[in-house]
This record gives sequence, C-alpha cells and structure tokens, in this order.
Amino acid sequence: MSGKSALPATVAIDSFSRNFWRFLAIVFVVWSSYRLHPMQNSLDAVSFSGELHVVGVAGPTTFLPQGDAARGFQYELLREFADDLGVQLIIQTAPDAESVIRMVQRGEADIGITGLPSDDPRLVKLQASHPYLVASQQLVRRSDAETAQPDSARIAVSRNSAEAAALQAGTPAADIIQVRNATPEALLAQVNDGDADYAVVNQTDFEARRAAFPQLKAAAPVREVQLAWSLHRRDDKLLKFANAFLDQVRADGTLKRLASFYGQGETFNTLGVKNFQNDLQGRLPLYKKAFQKEAERHAMDWRLLAAIGYQESKWDAKAISPTGVEGLMMLTRATASDMGVANRGNPKESIRAGADYYQLIDKRIPDTVREPDRTWMTLAAYNMGLGHVLKARQLAEAAGDNPDQWLDVSRHLRKLPRAGQALVYVQEVRRYYDALLMTTPNDGWFASSGKTFRVIY
Repeated sequence: MSGKSALPATVAIDSFSRNFWRFLAIVFVVWSSYRLHPMQNSLDAVSFSGELHVVGVAGPTTFLPQGDAARGFQYELLREFADDLGVQLIIQTAPDAESVIRMVQRGEADIGITGLPSDDPRLVKLQASHPYLVASQQLVRRSDAETAQPDSARIAVSRNSAEAAALQAGTPAADIIQVRNATPEALLAQVNDGDADYAVVNQTDFEARRAAFPQLKAAAPVREVQLAWSLHRRDDKLLKFANAFLDQVRADGTLKRLASFYGQGETFNTLGVKNFQNDLQGRLPLYKKAFQKEAERHAMDWRLLAAIGYQESKWDAKAISPTGVEGLMMLTRATASDMGVANRGNPKESIRAGADYYQLIDKRIPDTVREPDRTWMTLAAYNMGLGHVLKARQLAEAAGDNPDQWLDVSRHLRKLPRAGQALVYVQEVRRYYDALLMTTPNDGWFASSGKTFRVIY
C-alpha cells in the first residue's frame, strides 16, 4: 500500500471515540458557559433556555408566594413581560437589595427587583430600565411621641444610599444611622423600637407595611424617585425589549391598573390601622383556631379565610346587616341553608360554611385560571355570584382580552350590576390578607425573614 499506512481498526476506533467525546465536551462547555453566564447576551440566552430569571426581595410591593405561584405588582408585571417574550418566568427571592445586585452582576438573573431608586449609587454597575413607578421618599416617625426636628435627629437610612449621602451633606448635625443590607422592615423597625427618630422609606413601601407598624406615620417628603428594573451593564438587547414593554403597559393603562389594584387606598389610614390592630389582638384569637381548622380541611391558607371574615364582619360573630345577612362570615339565609348551617350566629358554623362556600365556587372556576387570578375571581364570585364572573370572562374573551387573568376580567366586570362593590371587596380582602401575612410572622411569610422560594409560571 502506497502513501500513509492505515491505522489499525482498534486505533481508528479509539481515535474516533476520543474525537467524538472531545466534541461533546466542547459542546457541553459552550452550552454550560452560555447557560451559566446569560448576561453575555441575555436576550439570546432567555430565548435559548425558554426562561426569564428574575431575582428580588419578596414583599407586599413586589411579590408574595401564593399556592404554586405568586402574587403582587411585580409578579403580574413580569408575568406579562415573560408572556410577551414567549418564555417561562422563574422568580427567586433574595434577602436584600445588595444580594439582588450581586446576583445580577454575576449573571445569575436576567432582571433584578431591588426596590431602590434608579439613581442609587449602589446600582451604578447595572443598567436601569425605564421606570415602572414614581414614588416619594419619606421621613417616617412614631405618632405617639415627641420627635426632634430632622436636622438634629437620629435618622435611619439604607447604607451607602443616595439619601445617606444627601442627609450627611444637608443635615450635618443629624445622627445618620446607616443600616447595612436594609429592608423597609428593618428601617421601620429602627423607629418602631426607638433606635431612631426617623427612617427614610418610599411612600409605597411604608403604606404597604403600615398594618405591621401602627405606631408610625409619614412625617415629611424627602424627594421624588423613580423605581426601575435592574439589568447587567452589557445587556442592551434585553434592556431594549424591557423598555419597549414598560412603555407599552404604561400607554395602555396596565401599569396604572396594577398599581391601583395593589395599592393600599384608605384601608390602613390612621383609624383603619388602629381598628385592625385592636381586632387583631382582641377578636382574632377567639376564632384563629377555627380559621386554621377549616382552612386546613381545604388545603387553604387560613389567613385568606380570616381576611374574608374580617372584610365581612370585622370578626364580629353577632354582626347583622340591614339586608339580613348575618354572622362572622355574613351568610345569607339561602347560603346558610345550602351549607347546612342551622345557626348563623355560631362562629364555628359560620367559618365552616364560609370555607365550604368559597371552595364550592373555586371548583367551578375553569381550570385554565391559575393563581393568583383564581383567588381574585373566586372572591368576586363569593361576593356577587359566580354567574357575573363567568359572564365577565365571556366578555373579556369576546373583546380579545385574556379571560384567565383578573386584570382583564375585572375591566369587563365593571359593565355588570353591583360590580363596583365586588371589585372593592376583592381589593379589601387582598389588603387584609397581606396585613395578616405581615402581622402573624410566626405563622408564615415575613419579608425580613429572608425566606426563599421559586416561582415558575
């Protein structure tokens, strides 16, 4: 044989095998690098993986776990964005804003929800999207004590924040307490516990947590700030899509509707928060075990059931309305009869019937409706009847809207009789539910606890 001699068959096979496995190794390394470092080209990585990874600090103004999903302003906004991109949404919590920043910088998340003003110096190494919210930074103080003027007081701020620098320069006589890895809860606790005279917290964060801090009140505005999503410095392509999306939802009213639904209104004004705290201490202990027992029977969060009871009667077992509904869960005669209740004034029977009735409605909501929309639609039907909610879903679908999302269905529900009352009812129950989550920390979520959960939508 002329030319190069042929390799023995075994050597040829070994050579092919080595090259094959080397090729697979290269492919694996390239894929792993692409997957583990998505911020090199995050939009392509999101499309390739089919997943949008978001990290943020859990709370009533961002997202909270609910069933196998989550709820909250940011959750619904990000869910819409993921739908637009045609990918799954995966949310992971972090204990504080600094942790969120580090995860985005390391490429462990595509978008970070820090809750910090977009001009905060700690965000200098990240890019900010167009704002999703404009809020006022406020000084918060105790309402039941004399407090020094801010220029000579103890003021708690987040460490290395824009407010810390501004207050140090503008109020040199003040004692600026810089709290490391501060959450809104940690800053408010400084004032609540007497370790500071004031705390700087944005208005939205304070209002959402006021039920847990009834002795605090807003004292004075500091400045107006913009809140935005945070992305990696090199992530221009995803930023462009995020900005276009935020511009669109602002233009079509989605942002405004979300902010309204997840806002606090006047529920926890000075009188409202005082009454809620009194009832939390004086009435809830009488019925807590009953709420827990009936909720457990239906694999339901007892605080949601308790929130319904509070909206119905303020946990007053003897409540009677002018229209004849009665008891802690304010049952009509017909509903009580259907649920097998002989005495509507019996709180245990009332709670049992309320839980049963809620579950009866929930089971008749189509399976395509997922959380948290399922809870909102069930609550609306609990208040005004299932037929109205199903009709609103039909109207939404006919108009080209999503019949499985509460934000769309609620718009069409407004066209029906008694809709205003039902829409307020859903919002109020949600607010009380959030308040119970914050004020019963030994029984579940509390933002500053640093608990972690993952949501896949």
